[in-house]
Amino acid sequence: MTVLTPEQLQAIARARARVQLKQPQDQPPPSPSGRHLTYEEGVAALETKGLYGQALTGFSGVLDGIPIAGPYLLGAANEAAARLRPLLHGGSYEDQLRVVNARDQEAKIAHPNVNTTGQVVGAVAGTIPAVVAAPEAFGAAGGSMLARSLVSGLTGSGIGAADAHVRSGGDPEKTRQGAIEGGLLGLGGPLAGEVIGAGVKASARGAKALTRALLGEEVASKPARDILADLTRDSRNWLAKVSDPDMLAAARDRFDKFGSETMFADISPEWRGVAKSGAARESTRNKVVDALNERGSMAGARLKSDFETNLGPDPVPSVIDSELDAAREQVENLRPAAVRGQPPYDFTSVANDLDNWIPYLRDDAQGKLVRVRNMLNDFGKDTVASDPAVAFATRDAIDGILASEKNSKVISVLKNARGMIDDALARAVPEVKTIDAQVDELGRQRAGLAQGQSVLADGPRAMHPTELQEKLVAGAEPQGTLIGPSAESARMRQGTVGDIYRAVGTEASDMNALRKIVRGKGDWNREKLGMMFGPEKADASLNTIDREALFADTANGVTSAADAAGQTGFEKYLGGVSKASEIPTDKSWSDLGLTTARRLARSLLEGNAGAHAARVADEVARLSVLRGDQRDALMEALIRLGPENIIDQQRMALINALFQGGGGRAAYPLLPGEEHK
Repeated sequence: MTVLTPEQLQAIARARARVQLKQPQDQPPPSPSGRHLTYEEGVAALETKGLYGQALTGFSGVLDGIPIAGPYLLGAANEAAARLRPLLHGGSYEDQLRVVNARDQEAKIAHPNVNTTGQVVGAVAGTIPAVVAAPEAFGAAGGSMLARSLVSGLTGSGIGAADAHVRSGGDPEKTRQGAIEGGLLGLGGPLAGEVIGAGVKASARGAKALTRALLGEEVASKPARDILADLTRDSRNWLAKVSDPDMLAAARDRFDKFGSETMFADISPEWRGVAKSGAARESTRNKVVDALNERGSMAGARLKSDFETNLGPDPVPSVIDSELDAAREQVENLRPAAVRGQPPYDFTSVANDLDNWIPYLRDDAQGKLVRVRNMLNDFGKDTVASDPAVAFATRDAIDGILASEKNSKVISVLKNARGMIDDALARAVPEVKTIDAQVDELGRQRAGLAQGQSVLADGPRAMHPTELQEKLVAGAEPQGTLIGPSAESARMRQGTVGDIYRAVGTEASDMNALRKIVRGKGDWNREKLGMMFGPEKADASLNTIDREALFADTANGVTSAADAAGQTGFEKYLGGVSKASEIPTDKSWSDLGLTTARRLARSLLEGNAGAHAARVADEVARLSVLRGDQRDALMEALIRLGPENIIDQQRMALINALFQGGGGRAAYPLLPGEEHK
């Protein structure tokens, strides 16, 4: 054995004295087992003021702070250390147990703050699992503040009584005092949790305001989550369930595609179910249905506005056709004046050609050609007239006959005769052909306008995209003496746009019918619209139709009695909210007085759960039909809700656990996807 110096013996004596002073007065000092402590053991007993002592104090404080089971856990830890030390240092179990207890007490005296902190940590760590396992027993099942406080108080009272009973060795007075203290802390737990949580949020808002003042609004904008600030936890839990990043990304894409009028109810079955549930409830029906009806009433105006942006204003084909016809008639009236008073021209060659042709014709073709030939003579004479006005009148007469002729042989003969006279007239009076070209151009434009109105027609008379392409190319080529492109193709586009506006005016109340007219059954109409107006404008116009069809489908699905399955998910969630959850009894708490708390909690929550579910329905239903800036604010809030929800719940768990460490428990929301046990 190591020989101790006098100074070492004095140090050991002082340590033993301090240990003996800390023993209860009613217990006799432990008798030695026949072995003195070694120098190393004595020094170890004194090493309680350094980092090792702090670690020892913190560990024992954590164990001791755990409600009810703390003293047992600390005692078991010390006994385990005492059984291990003989293997390392020798000596008996009793001696080593005294050493362990002495070092534990010395460390607590040397580091009181560390000991207190450890006990708080132990209380928190020991109560959080209980909250998660049985939230209903701690006032975390929703409901009014009064109901949750009473449940939390009863639970805290039971835990406080059990903890005091264990620590006092069964002292009735201390057990009663523990029950009272635990109940009081439990009563205040929910309110304290709300106040502290509000203080944290207020502090965050104050920091944001200061940042805006220092850095400007653009750098520190208003928190997007403000729109959810007043919602109940059950409402936020539902929103968290439908705030998966992939779902939100898909929703944002559809919002970008269909514009600011798009609602969350348009873009996912879950949100449509929310809106349908809201429409089925008397308290929320107007908030949902009125928003849908208001949007639907503006469908025609939105369609016209978008078409005007992409395709141009409504051309009203009937008005344009009347204008073109009036212009044609005005130009035609210039021709008689143009041929009168012109120098004589020899039309004999034309008359001779007709005379040589007549003997070889029969039936109506011969008779009508003889009639035309006689028109070329001077009136009442058998001589060919040299006045260009006579030839012009003959050509007009042929046009009149052709307008009503059905016989193809006659039509062919008359067209040939007209061509002969027209060529001679062009040489005699060139100005006439200029007028003719203008009249023909106006006629082409009228024909193009009419044809454009059938471009999108479906069924057997549908125009093939290749055919349309050919017509657009040919319609731009000038004819006759005109220089520059023809407006026939432009009139075709006007006719098509006019047909689209006509469909909007007559079918705006039936978006499926409108979509069938404009989009058609296949891809032809999209391809043809792309040829006429460009692919981007064509796609934008068809997206407009798709958007309004989607809006109409949402309104019909939400307000109709059919498709009740759409609201099942949200209604099931509300059913869970409105049902007073069972408070578990299989968690080894029955000996803590929770049976009474369970019964009282259920009676309190049943009366409030229905009203709470109605509030959740009201809060979430109105969100499903938000539009414009409010919808965008909701989107930003939902993007942030996932991580913030987890952080908020962890923060509330810590706050509740701090209070429940003395017996109280504030409401603790379930994590997204978690269900009541």
